[in-house]
Amino acid sequence: MGRPMPAALRDALQRKQPPEWQITCPGCGAKPNSQCRAARGRLLAAGSHPSRLDAWLVQTAA
Repeated sequence: MGRPMPAALRDALQRKQPPEWQITCPGCGAKPNSQCRAARGRLLAAGSHPSRLDAWLVQTAA
């Protein structure tokens, strides 16, 4: 119990998120820090819609 946590487990628990998750998705309306969903409510395997990535790139470039 006093041993340090392995790096792989620590990273899995902290759940590194893609940077485009900082904004709301214009495609599905997913809130910041949450994964995009398909039209039927399933989570996207890619994590986010291309439109969300495009919107994030435009915001950071401006």
